[in-house]
Amino acid sequence: MPKRKGTEPPRFMPEGYLLPEDAHLALLQTRDQLRLLALLADPRGIDEPELRLSSGALAECFWRLAGDLDGVAKAAVWPATTGAK
Repeated sequence: MPKRKGTEPPRFMPEGYLLPEDAHLALLQTRDQLRLLALLADPRGIDEPELRLSSGALAECFWRLAGDLDGVAKAAVWPATTGAK
């Protein structure tokens, strides 16, 4: 079988965005924090007292989560912009 000259073998081109490992970890942590907030907000039984969370504390949680998600979104890159082939 003749050898191909002057051509490179085809390379795998990933589809979608690439996410660095630290950004992926931040995304997983944000997911877990949202699940925790959902558990805290879930209605409780009649005999259990309602959890009271100040609006300032809740706002702080949401601002922090939004900031984390901003970082993840900025870290995600389209493969064409990385020079990867």
